[in-house]
Amino acid sequence: MDLQKKLNIQVGDEVLVLSNPNNDDTFSGKYIGLKGQVKYFDYDCGCGQSYPNDPMIGVEFSNGEVEEFWKEELIDFRSSGSVRSLKIL
Repeated sequence: MDLQKKLNIQVGDEVLVLSNPNNDDTFSGKYIGLKGQVKYFDYDCGCGQSYPNDPMIGVEFSNGEVEEFWKEELIDFRSSGSVRSLKIL
């Protein structure tokens, strides 16, 4: 199954970290407002994610750190500069 058909983002897209709407205990507020690049989708880390609609999204930041987020914690920056909420299509 083509993941791009399920998520409106793909590896390489730039995203902005919003907040912690699910009150996830593992969420680090230090990333709020930071922009990073999507590196991978993880379905096997044991956090309750499901294939194909609800992966953990690995995001790399300019300092080289990689952190995982739920889609609800991110917004998408496309090359056009527009901002959209991440949605399952």
